[in-house]
Amino acid sequence: MRVNRAWTALLPVVFVGALFFSSSRDGSGTPIAVIVHEQVSVDDLSLAELRRIFLGERQSWSRELTVTLLLPPRGTPERKVLLAKIYQRRSEVQVQHYWINRMFGNEMQAGPKITGSNEMSASLVREIPGAIALVPADRIPPGVKVLRIDGKKPGQAGYPLVASG
Repeated sequence: MRVNRAWTALLPVVFVGALFFSSSRDGSGTPIAVIVHEQVSVDDLSLAELRRIFLGERQSWSRELTVTLLLPPRGTPERKVLLAKIYQRRSEVQVQHYWINRMFGNEMQAGPKITGSNEMSASLVREIPGAIALVPADRIPPGVKVLRIDGKKPGQAGYPLVASG
């Protein structure tokens, strides 16, 4: 069987690229990026501040720009990171009850929206000023801003939002 030499030469590049994007640089899992609409003036959040946003305690980026929460679909690595790291190990049911109580307590006008896919999350972040979502760091689309969390970019050592590999 003849093997095309061009493909053979590319195999190491493809393999190394797959390794880089399938796990964080420290080998602990896939980094999950926090993306926002380009109009959001924030570039860096602490993990505690990110929790405040996803708990609805911080509802605006500025006087003119409200936060629109876009939650990843259930069962995805992004959703697991959301529950474990941001909602501090709350279950799906606990998070649902939390938001029901916030909505009926008149603490919020609108709760978070659950998207159907990472592509939908990214598309909505591009279109909705103030939107925030979680996506795999290897699938960051153009036209969005990636936030640093605790001063770290996705993939850097010590980045706190990593899905278990």
